[in-house]
Amino acid sequence: MQFSTLEKLTISELTVLFNKSFADYFVKIEFTPDLLKEKIYSEDIQLDKSVGVFLNNEPTGFILHAIRNNRAYNAGTGVIPAFRGNNATCKMYDFILPILKKAGVSEIELEVIQQNTPAIKSYRKIGFEKENILKCFEGKINASPVNKHIKVKETTDTDFAHLEKWWNWKPTWQYSTETIKKSSSYKVFCAFLNNRICGYMVANLNSGRVAQFAVNPANRNQGIATALLQHLSDLYNGQLTINNVDGEQPESLSFLTNRSLNPFLTQYKMKLILTT
Repeated sequence: MQFSTLEKLTISELTVLFNKSFADYFVKIEFTPDLLKEKIYSEDIQLDKSVGVFLNNEPTGFILHAIRNNRAYNAGTGVIPAFRGNNATCKMYDFILPILKKAGVSEIELEVIQQNTPAIKSYRKIGFEKENILKCFEGKINASPVNKHIKVKETTDTDFAHLEKWWNWKPTWQYSTETIKKSSSYKVFCAFLNNRICGYMVANLNSGRVAQFAVNPANRNQGIATALLQHLSDLYNGQLTINNVDGEQPESLSFLTNRSLNPFLTQYKMKLILTT
């Protein structure tokens, strides 16, 4: 096994490696070169701070790291199925941790599926610790009467600093405001009541995925979040998904369940604090 950072691989080579590594994953994940390129750009993935494992000069596994200030995010770890079982994840981190420390990174965060016992075991061996539980939801919104006084409109001039004050939980890295601002895949929708913004939602109309949603605490229990989700359901003829909802937010969890969105996946958020 040889180890190297990934800046010398082409986007096509990275795409093939990613898709082969996730071919048997718990949920279907498949990238095109353009989609992977957008992920790298919007999440601030740095290939010279990411790592691959190679056999006879052919890549067989990888870890992608995004960097913002002193924080790193594991944006994807994968090993091609035929090459698993060699402790590759731990060995890749043995290689890349000194590089991350030298770059000033003091912590790394990631999400891992609850059933992915081998990955969790590897991460804990490296030193990652569980921080909290994240719930992922999917389904079609049950049709219900929407408050006719609520108007939902797409907006382009979004004051996220103001809207973030309404959060019940902080979105994970790939759904963060920093990521959304750099992504071309998401649209922002605001709900208006009496001509004032009372809630908002960020969603991908190509996949039905909701990245963020929140309602002004002063306007809750008036059907605003329901109106936002119903608006997305009207635009996207398929199942909606909302990933990485904080598992310690019963108000949000019960709201989604009551709208016929079902929890289909549980993840752990884990963090590694790097010592000098």
